[in-house]
Amino acid sequence: MSVALLKRLLFTVEDYHKMITSGVLKKYDQVELIRGEIVEMSPIGPVHAEYVDRLTELFILRLT
Repeated sequence: MSVALLKRLLFTVEDYHKMITSGVLKKYDQVELIRGEIVEMSPIGPVHAEYVDRLTELFILRLT
């Protein structure tokens, strides 16, 4: 018995942006391009969002 291996198609950043521009991917789809693969991401929760907001504020205060 033999097993067929499928070749993965890796995307470039340019490909990813073209997919958004052409409507294949929507601007607010929860996906990321990681090492050439488009990966569906789960939405961040309110606690995560709060930490991101606080860290952003701290960075801004430290850099200004």
